[in-house]
Amino acid sequence: MSKVNHRAQSNLKERETFPILLIVLLLIALLLRLYRLNDGMWLDEILTYVNYARLPFLKIVTSFDSENQHFLYSIMAHLSFITFGESIWALRLPAVLFGVGSVLALYLLGAEATTKLEALLSAALLTFSYYHVWFSQNARGYTGLLFWTLLSSWSLLVAIRNRKTSTWIAYAIAAALGVYTHLTMLFVIAGQLITFLIVWFENSKGKGNWPALRQGIFYGFTVSGLLVLILYAPVFNQIRTVIGGSEVSVVSEWKSPLWTLSEFIKGLRIGFSVTAIVILALIWFGVGLVSYWWKRKEIPLIMILPSVIGAATTLAIGHHLWPRFFFFTYGFAALIVIRGAFVIADWLVKRFPVIKISPGQFATLISLGIILVSALSLPLAYGPKQDYAGALNFITENLMAGDEVAMVGPAAFPYQAYYQVNWRTITSLDELEQVQKRARRTWFVFGFPSVVESLYPDVIASINSDYRVIKVFPGTVSGGEIIVGLWEVP
Repeated sequence: MSKVNHRAQSNLKERETFPILLIVLLLIALLLRLYRLNDGMWLDEILTYVNYARLPFLKIVTSFDSENQHFLYSIMAHLSFITFGESIWALRLPAVLFGVGSVLALYLLGAEATTKLEALLSAALLTFSYYHVWFSQNARGYTGLLFWTLLSSWSLLVAIRNRKTSTWIAYAIAAALGVYTHLTMLFVIAGQLITFLIVWFENSKGKGNWPALRQGIFYGFTVSGLLVLILYAPVFNQIRTVIGGSEVSVVSEWKSPLWTLSEFIKGLRIGFSVTAIVILALIWFGVGLVSYWWKRKEIPLIMILPSVIGAATTLAIGHHLWPRFFFFTYGFAALIVIRGAFVIADWLVKRFPVIKISPGQFATLISLGIILVSALSLPLAYGPKQDYAGALNFITENLMAGDEVAMVGPAAFPYQAYYQVNWRTITSLDELEQVQKRARRTWFVFGFPSVVESLYPDVIASINSDYRVIKVFPGTVSGGEIIVGLWEVP
């Protein structure tokens, strides 16, 4: 009887404490993502700012001229502009809200899939994640994609358990809004459908259970498909043109899975500080993945299947394989890493009597250590994603009468469309030479060096030969430094 009473008291304490801890965690997550929210934007954010967020509502929902259009995000950014006025932080505010919301959604998913303690620790790991903070301050639809992935996955697990039509419809709405945020959500839904079929087959044990199957297929996946068709109906032909035309790769390695993997590992090294910790985290992840596979395989299935389907499809159509396309897996990864801590802690406590605390307490300490190490890298998430403004101010301050400023490649759009400076856009070596003939000194500015080298090799060769690099303005986006050079008449 005493054990029963102790268990009941423990459950009561958990019910009272965990909601408070979750609220505190969400407040911390919000503050971490609001800090320095007005720092400089990178190219894709500026494209969203200029091409979509400023447009009238009807123009937003009927325009798909680029994959940079993330519909639900553009709509929310537009509403943010109406409410708070046009600014960088207002543009990024929807990413912040989706980021904080994804912490809550991860807790809900974790509480359904495992214990509330593991769910809370997983949410804490996401809260103090370098990657998650960075994307939560990125005015794109990726934290929205993560939010809808986690929320729809939670709804899917609940619907499988309670078999309520209302829960399946909730899943359908979350899935459809995820697709309206980013088209790669289609891969998530495909993975969720396969997962549902596998779970249904195992649960039916050869007896069929056809009503459960029909309920999920119709109210969940068919309804979500109909909602997606309705949302995208105004731009269906535009989507076929943009996606069907594929994206021309100016840097061949961007289509390589090895490049994608190397970029992901770079992010891990930032997020976990040192290589030894990266290796330890990967071991933890492997242990957690195996544990989930044996006890709740829905979690690894929903994480792995969309990634495989998405990567295969992306490579098949010759599209860039950006690491950010897999950001939707980040919540599952947090769950699996924390599960690994609990499995390893249980193994260690049982084999080493010197450890005098319970497996759960030891696992909590290990998890808190992982969270702390992750938190140490948070300062690296802040700062300009690309420092166009810094380069602009530097050149303006040092510009002399008779000077010209030339720009090439992706840097031209931000300076022309957003900063609205009267600098010259160069597309060939001949154009560069013509500018130099008219100027006493010619400044040169560009970003994404690998892109510029691929598009304009003769221009870059001339710059490397004749120009002095005056200053490099680093950014937090990979390869996003802004380079300023100067050529003077001999």
